[in-house]
Amino acid sequence: MVTIRDIAKQAGVSPSTASRALNKNPHISKKTIDRVQTIADQLGYMPDYNAKNLTTGEASAVGVIFPVDGHAVQSNPFYIKVLSGVNDELIKRGYALSVAITKTLDDLQKNVKSMIYQSKIKRFILLYSQPNDPIAKFLRENHLRFVVIGQPTVETDYYVNNNNVEAGAAATRYLLEQSQPEHLAFVHSPENWLFEKERFTGFQNVVSEHNLDYQEFTVDQSNSTTLESQIFEHPQIDGAVATDDINAMNFIDSFKKVYPLKQVEIMGFNNSLPKVLLDRNYRTVDLFPEEMGKKATLLLFSDREDQSIDEKKHLLVGYKIV
Repeated sequence: MVTIRDIAKQAGVSPSTASRALNKNPHISKKTIDRVQTIADQLGYMPDYNAKNLTTGEASAVGVIFPVDGHAVQSNPFYIKVLSGVNDELIKRGYALSVAITKTLDDLQKNVKSMIYQSKIKRFILLYSQPNDPIAKFLRENHLRFVVIGQPTVETDYYVNNNNVEAGAAATRYLLEQSQPEHLAFVHSPENWLFEKERFTGFQNVVSEHNLDYQEFTVDQSNSTTLESQIFEHPQIDGAVATDDINAMNFIDSFKKVYPLKQVEIMGFNNSLPKVLLDRNYRTVDLFPEEMGKKATLLLFSDREDQSIDEKKHLLVGYKIV
């Protein structure tokens, strides 16, 4: 079995330096870290994580916390792509991914506490941002490291985000330039998450510039009748911006039930649906969720690996209309 001493000998460093290099200690140069890691990979070195956990009191796992949401978030392709990005970075560090996903807030709190007290997980990524969130509050109070995906509601929180106000404005401008709709809809979820409100702000800014009227629509997957009734009351709608692809598709389905012969031009977000499901009247904004997952993980471990990122406390990801 390959040991730290074997790696240190071949790298020409002390065992303690080799160990710190493999743990990406910020006091070790990148050149040494890369050389030691390359040798470890060549020799097929496998760390003893049980011993490491006993030493540090911290599990070699990161908790990823899903929002409590009526949208069945576990099936949302956006979150799957974020998880893929997170997992890619965790594999490099010898960490595993542990998921907390429940249908109620009480169960989510129990799940997270179990991860902390029983599984000794001390690092978390929250796939949402919400004012007065009890999960984030609990993590702060217990001095546990976490990164929020989205705009944080507490200034000191670490976060990875897109500029959702700017993206909302860009999506709306694109829709107006390409299709020239005159009566717009803005479509969001019942939860109306913070990122949805930010995209709405961008939408409103552009609509105001063009002196256009608009209507708000709420997509409740458990009650499509209400949405269909609302659409029926506004037959003039000829363009829409939805806060994500799932909301967009539900809006389109309801619209076609009410007005099967009418076309509505629509913009969504996330680029998360197979192109075969889309038609020429639909465009979406790619928010690069895999990159968000990767950057969230980089930020999560920046206290060990990159002091400059750690001091910055946030990383931003771009967007692209596709």
